Amino acid sequence: MNFKKIFPILVLIALIFGCATAEKKQNENGELGEAELSYLADESQHRTFLNSVESEDAVLRKVSKKALINSEGYDKLEKLMARELESGKGVGIAAPQVGVNRRLIIVQRLDKEDHPFEFYYNPEIVKRTGEQKEGWEGCLSIPAGFGKVMRWYDIDLEYDKLKDDTVVREHEKIQGFTAVIFQHEIDHLDGVLFIDKKSDEPLMPKEEYYEMRRKEKEAASKSEAE
Repeated sequence: MNFKKIFPILVLIALIFGCATAEKKQNENGELGEAELSYLADESQHRTFLNSVESEDAVLRKVSKKALINSEGYDKLEKLMARELESGKGVGIAAPQVGVNRRLIIVQRLDKEDHPFEFYYNPEIVKRTGEQKEGWEGCLSIPAGFGKVMRWYDIDLEYDKLKDDTVVREHEKIQGFTAVIFQHEIDHLDGVLFIDKKSDEPLMPKEEYYEMRRKEKEAASKSEAE
């Protein structure tokens, strides 16, 4: 066997194996890969992904990988998520909705003073209690409209948090509609959309939904005045 001839092949195999091993390590510890960092650096590609676009729906349907708080590129990802959420006037968004399959969400804490928007890394619902209630839901990634979904209004949540440069696991009880938001966004991390869980009724177009809400507010205001 001519070693000089097979040496370049062995080097190529080693390089391929090394790259694959490095990528696997990144997937496991939550660091963003080169392709993800390149995507985040190219603002011309940034948008909210829609389920009505086949290639974007494929991203929305993937199970997301671990996220590593405070590591390279996540500051850009957070800014992108916050921008798209503000643009869409929503109450929550998940990283897959902006094209990055990592376990990171942002939720408006309607249960806190001033209703702040907060990021959650690797969130997990570890307990659901009480009864489920049906309520209307929409999604920035689903332009077709709103539907009714059954959700728990009392959940126990765990997520990663940075304390003194160390990642620790936090535990928190969430109640009310904020719990619904968390369930909706965490579903995104598992490739699940609210249309997979909605009632059998067809989606209500957004314009029709907003008109219904407007009339409800008018009726409530009139009732209070009386």
